[in-house]
Amino acid sequence: MVIAIIGAGAMGCLYGAYLSRENDVIMLDSYEPQVNSINQNGITLIEADNSEQAYKNVKAYKSGTCKESVDLVIVFVKSTYTEEALEENKDLFGKNTFVMTLQNGAGNDRKIKKYVDEQNIIIGTSKHNAVNLGEGKIKHGGSGITTIGSNYNADTVVDLVASCLRKSEIEVEVSDDIQRIIWSKLFVNLSINTFTALIQTPIGYMIQNESAWNFAKRLVYEAVEVAEADGTYFDRREALEMVRDVCTKAGAGYSSMYQDRNKKIKMEIDAINGAIVEQAKLYGVPTPYNSLIVDLIHAVEGAYDLYD
Repeated sequence: MVIAIIGAGAMGCLYGAYLSRENDVIMLDSYEPQVNSINQNGITLIEADNSEQAYKNVKAYKSGTCKESVDLVIVFVKSTYTEEALEENKDLFGKNTFVMTLQNGAGNDRKIKKYVDEQNIIIGTSKHNAVNLGEGKIKHGGSGITTIGSNYNADTVVDLVASCLRKSEIEVEVSDDIQRIIWSKLFVNLSINTFTALIQTPIGYMIQNESAWNFAKRLVYEAVEVAEADGTYFDRREALEMVRDVCTKAGAGYSSMYQDRNKKIKMEIDAINGAIVEQAKLYGVPTPYNSLIVDLIHAVEGAYDLYD
């Protein structure tokens, strides 16, 4: 396959490197130094055991400038930039082009539907953890399953993309209830991402401190009520165990929102906790804790210019 990945950050480069083993991979990003580094030196992955491997069978373009025909587009930009990235790269979306989002948050597929036939859209989640070190170098701190599916009865398309991922040694699970998977990932992100961004700690700290874990419970319990109102049912203990499991497995890693705060860039709060708050309004479910967190994160963003 010819695969274009929109977003050459940590996760985009991780998947781009692995997929380049069996496919022609094109990386697209708005940050020109990253584009230049990938073209010069490829993508270097530093694995959890500190082993390094350079993947040089990739090429990169500045976002919006690629005119090549592609079979699959994977969207890996921050959710806050999805609309802009899709519009900028709309020439990539041919009649038979598949588009997959593995982004954080909810509602990204609805944005993609404006540009692509819904039968060609795949949505999913990734349990990999990666950090962008710059200049095409990525620290791959933790591995996990990539789960994909479709809201649009596109089973043939999903199976084809799953096969492509597996050939590149990416562990894949196909789900016939992808919305449940999306909600599960939201529970993890709305607690771990926001907490580590606010407190500036590694992921594992959340289960090491009683107050931190109470923070997680309040956010997750609200989200479970919203999910149930929307038609997807979870046991509270089951939802919390998902969060605990990620904290255990990726304990020394750092969340994407933590990294965004350190770089003083806009965080994905509106597509994560904000998505819960907006969905809750449709059903009249109160979400005071998630609403507070949205305001706190935006307050942190507003203070970026106050510090060097």
